[in-house]
Amino acid sequence: MAKLFNQGVAFTPRQNYERKYNASRANLLLVVIATAINMFLIATGSDTYFLFSAFIPYFLTTIGMVQCGLLPPEYYEYPMEDYIFYDKSLFVALLIISIILTSLYLLAWFMSKKNRVGWLIFALVFFGLDTVGMLIFNGIAAEGIIDIVFHAWVIYYLVMGIIAHRKLKYMPEEAPVTGFEAVSAETAEVSQAAAEPAPVQNSNIIRRADTDVKHRVLLEKRMFNMDICYRRVKRVNELVINGYVYDEYEALAEQAHTLEAYVDGHHVEAIYNGTHSIINVDGKEIVKKIRIF
Repeated sequence: MAKLFNQGVAFTPRQNYERKYNASRANLLLVVIATAINMFLIATGSDTYFLFSAFIPYFLTTIGMVQCGLLPPEYYEYPMEDYIFYDKSLFVALLIISIILTSLYLLAWFMSKKNRVGWLIFALVFFGLDTVGMLIFNGIAAEGIIDIVFHAWVIYYLVMGIIAHRKLKYMPEEAPVTGFEAVSAETAEVSQAAAEPAPVQNSNIIRRADTDVKHRVLLEKRMFNMDICYRRVKRVNELVINGYVYDEYEALAEQAHTLEAYVDGHHVEAIYNGTHSIINVDGKEIVKKIRIF
């Protein structure tokens, strides 16, 4: 069955810190996406709002729309003719500033890969200033508590990622597991025989995969005469090989997990690490795709 990170059996300490760092970057990317969507929505006059958005870019875009009279009439307290609006160039200028600010978050996400933690620190300071700006302009009111909670959530994950990087920096490399201890010369021959890997039997099949049910293919690949499909059916993630489900993971909200199976002498893994879906075969990464939702 799936190996969950909170069961303490699926990941080594180093892998856990790497996952925390990746989760930090994933939340930063979510901020970029939500902010861009919110800026687009307000610019088109929509009253829909996505959480996880940075405040200042959205606020500047909104100010431009309001002050230039670009929102629908129902947004204004008095008839439109009672107002003196600014030229639309003000909105364009504020929108450009908002795009630049949002792009800085995107740059920090992109540059923070490969453990370049300095960019994650930059994002933390930048988002911290955004949070201060939100509190100054909005204050602490009941209607804004959800925004405050989600800003705190993002700050927590950014701090967690920075701490995880520091732990990784001072953590020694994990030694590979050999499967047997060093032995004397007199027993070397016996130990060598014992170290030979035993043939691995095929994993048990859970059921035949239902091809008619509505599902979402997360990743798929064909190799070694195996059709490998990592998919989600309702609230269940399945590892399907040649039309049969070999492993599954059920959760309403996905967390990091690994599905695995042994088929015809090959070890197949379908992995979600918090940011990417991955298919490994015999320990080698075959295909990988970023996962946002």
